[in-house]
Amino acid sequence: MRTSIVTDKKEIESIINQCDICFVGFTEADGTPYVIPMNFGYENGEIILHSAPEGKHIHLLELSNRICVTFCSERKLVYQHPDVACSYSMTSKSVVCKGSVTFIEDITEKEKIMNQFMKNYSDRPFKFSKPALMNVKVWRVKVDEMTSKAFGQNFK
Repeated sequence: MRTSIVTDKKEIESIINQCDICFVGFTEADGTPYVIPMNFGYENGEIILHSAPEGKHIHLLELSNRICVTFCSERKLVYQHPDVACSYSMTSKSVVCKGSVTFIEDITEKEKIMNQFMKNYSDRPFKFSKPALMNVKVWRVKVDEMTSKAFGQNFK
């Protein structure tokens, strides 16, 4: 399968914007990877995530705020010959981001960022109650490294 590196920022952002979920990777204390699917927002080169205010993911972020976020779009099964198993492959495009998490605590800022987050799922603005904003952990991911690849592009 042919793999090519994607360097065009607009194409990379297009890959991210085609996704409904991302996969967020953490490192456990013993070095074991821990990956969870999450909804996300993306704007101005930053990834926005939100979660419950407690749980394993929050504990792991207390150990290290470094995470890896992966996006994958345009997944399609392709083959060169339907009877040859080794000719089957998958075309797709992916983006891998490494960065650090900061939590947004200010209520006004949380509401603004949650509306940015919701742009990935709806065109309408939302109002959030103070209790709802107090009970959500809003993450801003500063991306330090972003790479992107296109897979299986040699199949017609």
